[in-house]
Amino acid sequence: MQNQLDLSSAEDKKKPRKLEMRLPTTGPDNVSFSAPFLDNTLQKMLSLQNRMLKSTADLAKTEGVDEKVIREQAAQSAELSRIIALICAEKARQGA
Repeated sequence: MQNQLDLSSAEDKKKPRKLEMRLPTTGPDNVSFSAPFLDNTLQKMLSLQNRMLKSTADLAKTEGVDEKVIREQAAQSAELSRIIALICAEKARQGA
């Protein structure tokens, strides 16, 4: 009985979207990414940034934490923001 449930739930699952990078041979500046790849990457980056911002806020509330640690955490989150902006720009460039 359990095996039947496992099989039916496996059949109900959607096929994963194709995540790919396309590296044409025409030149190093012509790299493109599939829309699902960009969407998936952006989703993961935004989730990571949200976790980082929460961690930074928690660190700031905690007594005894070195100010340098809090600033470094905030700087890493800001760097991630710049990477997210690059991904959004690539999506816009490709019209995704």
